[in-house]
Amino acid sequence: MLVLALLATSVLTTAIAAGMYPGGTWMDPTTPGHSFWGNFLCDIARTPALDGRPNPGAPWGRVAEWSLVLALFVFFFIAPALVDAPRRRRTIRILGAVAALGLMLVPVTDRVVHAVALIAGAGPGFAAAVFLISGLRPRPVLALLGLAALGLSALELALYLVFRDGFFGAPLPPAVPAVQRLAVIAAIAWIGGCAAAVLGGQDAVTAGASSPGSPRAT
Repeated sequence: MLVLALLATSVLTTAIAAGMYPGGTWMDPTTPGHSFWGNFLCDIARTPALDGRPNPGAPWGRVAEWSLVLALFVFFFIAPALVDAPRRRRTIRILGAVAALGLMLVPVTDRVVHAVALIAGAGPGFAAAVFLISGLRPRPVLALLGLAALGLSALELALYLVFRDGFFGAPLPPAVPAVQRLAVIAAIAWIGGCAAAVLGGQDAVTAGASSPGSPRAT
């Protein structure tokens, strides 16, 4: 329930911050307002905005990012309940905690430090996701959602490292923020789906334990 609440908080505060964003993208600083496919999630948490004006929605943007990171932290703690192997559960929780600690710095950093924080969180986060997805094979829908989120996140990180700030002299293509948006949507769907599965399993156990005809109740 906490994961679902944090995801809802992140979506709501993202919408608020986006509505207050003055304008500008990395491709075109003159873009008015917020562009769903043209802005990175981090853009709404920065001030000044990319068009040079003060961004009054920056605090909302930081709440949106931190809510998502906290949801990820709790997710990697509860989602291993869907995995059978105890050793794999511990590994996922440790890697997930390390990933969340790295990503906590993302909303308050910029440029090189920002990239380092992303990489520091992404490495163990990807590893934790791989272990979790491999343990979700009995749940094919959740496994496919996880693969989509992981694949899009890996693609976005690779594009970011290649093109961001003109790496290798290449301008930033519009595909980079667009892929990030798809990765975030897929990750929210996967995290929310796993949280709902864990919650549903707990409800089923509780209902079975308290049903009038169950051996435990008897």
